[in-house]
Amino acid sequence: MELMNHKEKDINIIKIKLNENSQENLEKEINSYIPRNYGIDLLKIIAMINIINLHINLFTPLLNMNPENKKYKQVFRLEAFSFWPVDAFGIISGIVNYKKYKFINIIYIWFEYFFYSVTLSLYFYYNSAINKKTLIYHFFPVAIRRNWYVNAYILMYLFLPFVVNSFHLIDKTLFNKIIFIFFFIHSVYHIIIKFNIPNTNFDYIDGGYSSLWLLILFILGSYIGKYLIKKQFLPKTFFIVIYLLSSFVSSEYIFYSYNKYKVPNRIFLEYFSPTIVIQALSLIFFFANLKITNKYFIKMISFLNPLNFNVTLIHSKAYQFKTPLIIKLCKYTQALTDHYLFFKIYGISILIYFICIVVDYFRFLIFKLLRIRALCNCIKKILF
Repeated sequence: MELMNHKEKDINIIKIKLNENSQENLEKEINSYIPRNYGIDLLKIIAMINIINLHINLFTPLLNMNPENKKYKQVFRLEAFSFWPVDAFGIISGIVNYKKYKFINIIYIWFEYFFYSVTLSLYFYYNSAINKKTLIYHFFPVAIRRNWYVNAYILMYLFLPFVVNSFHLIDKTLFNKIIFIFFFIHSVYHIIIKFNIPNTNFDYIDGGYSSLWLLILFILGSYIGKYLIKKQFLPKTFFIVIYLLSSFVSSEYIFYSYNKYKVPNRIFLEYFSPTIVIQALSLIFFFANLKITNKYFIKMISFLNPLNFNVTLIHSKAYQFKTPLIIKLCKYTQALTDHYLFFKIYGISILIYFICIVVDYFRFLIFKLLRIRALCNCIKKILF
């Protein structure tokens, strides 16, 4: 009789476990059918156009002009309005990947990076724009800091198995505290220190140009993806107002510091700055709750999104090596009048964006022909 009772208990335990497993599988299946957030995809496209704005200002170089120049204020207002994309990309990567991490994606990104690093370098070497030593460097793209974001992103991705798995063990209360501490130390406290010791790098995030800062943004994005992204807790217009106010603070402090100290202080134009983090967050919440239903617009976003990441690889290489076309473009940009300069640079950025998209579409076709995605899957199976 006791033996029968034990057997019945074991059977009941097995039934409970089976029900739990089936429930987990059901939840996984439901999650796999969650519709794609085209608002976030649209934001990534807009972010890349804003990165081109920053690179035009940097490489032209409009940022080095005399503060007395009439164009100075427009250039730095554009800079302030466009400085959020790196933080936005870091947070979005957490929103999208907090449940699981796909190593095949990072292997594929490495192939894309290697492809452009080698092919463009060979082209520039053939046209005598670079020497043999520089050409050899570009066969090891992750080892050199030609594109800091890709390098930092690849290194950050290697930590994700530890980070993502830990999210399942942390309750919301502890997660709240972690996010608050991270934001306070690495953003608020960091900027207080920078006000007093300008050249410090006390938390080793290198002004935000590092894998550590991207990891912090990923954790912030994971929290948003897990608890906040599906909740429209404030009107969408509120987030746009916050974005505009943050941009205004970032730019106007530069002009204020120059008028008072005759030295423009760009402290609010740092990736770790609270104003820039708030810009990124406000735009993410605005676009995440944007309802996009037009099928042609969705098709356009779906076409551009897979090609979007490589826009920065293509145009930044061209700017770095100063091709004849880029030299002409820089001269043309520098010669622009101050009349609507803000919008003129935006127009040039949009033009560069679509040229890079066309270039990358040919890369996409080559990768498809060579079955690079399947190769990445084979490498992933061998490594992991």
